[in-house]
Amino acid sequence: MALRKHWKFGFISTLAFVSLAVAACGGGGGDDGGSSGGGGGTGSDAKFVADICKAGKTFSDDLTKLLSGSTTDPSKAIEQIAKPFEAFAKAFDTANPPSDLKQWHNDATKSLNEVVKKMKGGDQEEILSALDGDPFPEPPKGASDRLQKVAEKNQDCKDANFTFDGSSN
Repeated sequence: MALRKHWKFGFISTLAFVSLAVAACGGGGGDDGGSSGGGGGTGSDAKFVADICKAGKTFSDDLTKLLSGSTTDPSKAIEQIAKPFEAFAKAFDTANPPSDLKQWHNDATKSLNEVVKKMKGGDQEEILSALDGDPFPEPPKGASDRLQKVAEKNQDCKDANFTFDGSSN
C-alpha cells in the first residue's frame, strides 16, 4: 500500500536530520502513545480516503517545512521531527474506515502510535529504530485498489502524491 511509500518518504527524509540531531542529546519523556480507537468501521470509502489524504498532505507539507528549516539544538530537532508523525498518527486514528478495514485500521493505528512513542522518547536508538521499518500491516485484499480509485479523484491525494495501491500519481 502506498501509505507505506508515503510513510517511508517521511522516514528517509528525516533520517539524516535525526541522525545529526540525536548525536548530542539524551533521553526525554513521552506519553503512552495509545490509540483512542477513533475509527469505528462505519465510514465510507470516499470519506476515509479524504481524511487520510488530508492527513497525508499535511504530513508532507509539515515535513517539507521542517526539512527546509534548521536548528542547532538537538532536543528541539527531535521535538520538531516527532510533531508531523504524531499529527499524522492522530489524524489517521480519527479517520473512520469502512467496515472491511476496521481491524486493519486499528492495527495500523497501534503501530503508528508505537512509532510516535519511540520518536518522542528522545533516546537515539529508539528514534532510529522508529525510523526503521514499516508500521502498516497489509490491508484486506482488494481494499487498496478500491480506495485508490477514490483517491485518484481527490485533490489532497494528488497534491501529496499519496496513493493507496503503490502507484505514482
